[in-house]
Amino acid sequence: KPLRSKISYMNLFLTVTSGILVFLSFPKYGIGIIAWVALVPLLFALKDAGVKEGFILGFVTGIVSNIGIMYWITFVVVHYGYLPYYLGVIIMLLLAAYLSVYVAVFSSALVYFTGTGIPRIIAAPVLWTCLEYGKSHLFTGFPWENLAHSQYLHRVLIQVVDITGTSGITFLIVLVNVISFDA
Repeated sequence: KPLRSKISYMNLFLTVTSGILVFLSFPKYGIGIIAWVALVPLLFALKDAGVKEGFILGFVTGIVSNIGIMYWITFVVVHYGYLPYYLGVIIMLLLAAYLSVYVAVFSSALVYFTGTGIPRIIAAPVLWTCLEYGKSHLFTGFPWENLAHSQYLHRVLIQVVDITGTSGITFLIVLVNVISFDA
């Protein structure tokens, strides 16, 4: 059976919704509270998905959220780099696609690990946090737009960063998303 028939429109809708919720929790919009449930639609989409479908669904969530968060890259490379507008858009889309691979790997690995009996409540926060750490350090690193950064307006909460680093906040956000999904 072709792969495209296994991904329903409902699952695509859920993954796009998750991507929108993620980017709404980051600056320009700054509704950080949304991050605590933003991954729930993606988790529903992954519920009955295979590893390949999980990769695609995760990529869709990633591309939507990364375009919403990284939109400003186009302006920067056009205005300060003196590149043509179309090239600025292409560069931003390539960066968004690269960053989306991390969400895709998270999604496919989550499907795989939960299929082997590892509980989602353990697998999801560990996977997301490890991949985000890798994204922040691999290939000279890209430490922007980590999930914990969505909480920048919540001064009391971000005090925990002194003890756990941003990885602790990210872990907690993903854990709450999984608990909300499993509830």
